[in-house]
Amino acid sequence: MKFLNSNIKPKRFGYFPRYYDARKEKTELKKKFYANEKLSEEERILLMREKMEEKRQENKVTKNTVYSQNTRTLVLISLIFVLGYFLLNGLDDIDKVIFKIMR
Repeated sequence: MKFLNSNIKPKRFGYFPRYYDARKEKTELKKKFYANEKLSEEERILLMREKMEEKRQENKVTKNTVYSQNTRTLVLISLIFVLGYFLLNGLDDIDKVIFKIMR
């Protein structure tokens, strides 16, 4: 019955190449492509993946850009509210508010 309740786990394949230069491999692949040499199926797939990855990186929006857009929008909305308040309540009160702010 021990074979039904076994805790033996399969070993993982943990091989990592020692001297792997991904950038060099990419440049070699691009050189072959632009030199009109014949590419194998694997090389074509790698080249297409690289192009897709580059396009995805170009269109990527960072958190900082989203944050700056949101803050800019909030500032503009608050400015519109302040100007709308003064327009609806009359322009006579602006002097009083400005002098209060200056003190």
